Amino acid sequence: MDAWVTLLATVVGAAIALMGQHFMKRAEDRSRLSELLLEQCALVAASAADFEGRIWEERVLGLEGRVSGFDLSANQLAFVRLRILSRDRALSSALEELNEAGEKLGSYWRRGGGDDAEVTRRWTRHHSALVEFIAVSGEVVPRRLASA
Repeated sequence: MDAWVTLLATVVGAAIALMGQHFMKRAEDRSRLSELLLEQCALVAASAADFEGRIWEERVLGLEGRVSGFDLSANQLAFVRLRILSRDRALSSALEELNEAGEKLGSYWRRGGGDDAEVTRRWTRHHSALVEFIAVSGEVVPRRLASA
C-alpha cells in the first residue's frame, strides 16, 4: 500500500511541476509579446518623428536629399509588426491615421510640394497623428505590460 501512495504522490508531484512549467512559459511568452509591442510602438513613433524632421530640414534649412534618405522599408516593417502584435482598436486606428498622414505628406513633398500652405496642412495632420499615436500607445502598452 505504501508503494502505491508513494507512486501516486510522485505522479501528482510531476503533474504539478509540469503545470507550473506550462504556466511560467505562458507568462514569459506574454511578457515578451508585451515588450515587443512596446518596442514597435517606440520604433513607429521614432520613425515618424525622424520623417518630420527630415521634411523640416529640407523645407526650412534648405538641405537636399534628407527625405530621400528616409528608410521607408524599416518604417513599413515596424508598422506591419505592430499590426500583427496588437488587436487593440484604438491603437490600430491611430496607427492607420499616422500611416495615411505620412503617405500623404511624403508623396506631396516628393512631387515637389510647391504650395507652402498645403505642406503645412499635411505636416500638421501628420504631427497630430503622431501625437495621438503616442498618447494611445501610452495607454495600451502599460495596460498590456500589467496584464503580462
